Amino acid sequence: MSRFAGRVLVPLAKVPGMEPALTAALLLWLPALLAVFGCFNLLGRGGPIWKVLTPISVLLVLLAPFTVPASGSTVAVELLWGVVLLGAPLLLGLLLLVFSGDVPVGRVQGWGLPGGLVLVTLALGMLVAWTPTFVEDVTLWDRFVLVLLGSCASLCASFFVLHRFFVSRRRSRSWPMLFGAVLATALLFLHGAEGQAGALVVGEIAGIFLGSGLALLLGVMVVWSFERNLPEPESLPPPSDHDLERAAAIVARRLHHGGASDE
Repeated sequence: MSRFAGRVLVPLAKVPGMEPALTAALLLWLPALLAVFGCFNLLGRGGPIWKVLTPISVLLVLLAPFTVPASGSTVAVELLWGVVLLGAPLLLGLLLLVFSGDVPVGRVQGWGLPGGLVLVTLALGMLVAWTPTFVEDVTLWDRFVLVLLGSCASLCASFFVLHRFFVSRRRSRSWPMLFGAVLATALLFLHGAEGQAGALVVGEIAGIFLGSGLALLLGVMVVWSFERNLPEPESLPPPSDHDLERAAAIVARRLHHGGASDE
């Protein structure tokens, strides 16, 4: 990728006086930080500047193999390209499958189910048989596929056990989780994993789950400590006659007019 990039674009690292570390900081790590922060702002109520700055930052991150000297960071971005190409049809197909079922809002038309099946099948085929040529470190892509399939199998199996034996109202809907665990395990065997690589993947997945669990436990402890130190809530005064009359008027108006909104 770096040799190809050098023939297509002139990396900014070749500009006199521009150090490779400074180039990576300005054209990769700073845009990556702004992209993450901008996505959170867009999910909330961010200002209009983030609607412009976030896409530009994402574009700079994706163009890092062309603008930043070859390093572990650019290899990670190359891997990100493969993840995007693989994840786009997979996520879109899963969304079509979900919203073509029994959903009260946003139901997709009749083409959603076959279209979702085609996209998911395409993504799973790519996951097993496709190795992107633009990722120089092939072992890194293989490791990503193994961790992805192993994590999916572990999570689906855990959720199946949880819903099947501990959540009685969700037992009838636990079978898709079992199907996901079996499918991920089958794809794992189809893809092939050597003994040493498999052991490393198991260690990575266990570390991810353990770290996530510890982070969740820490967050719960912080919330519990904060709630514990709060003073006792003050009791509310009883409603006045004016409050009762206003509530009665609102109830009567909604009963007669079909639930119009009241302030």
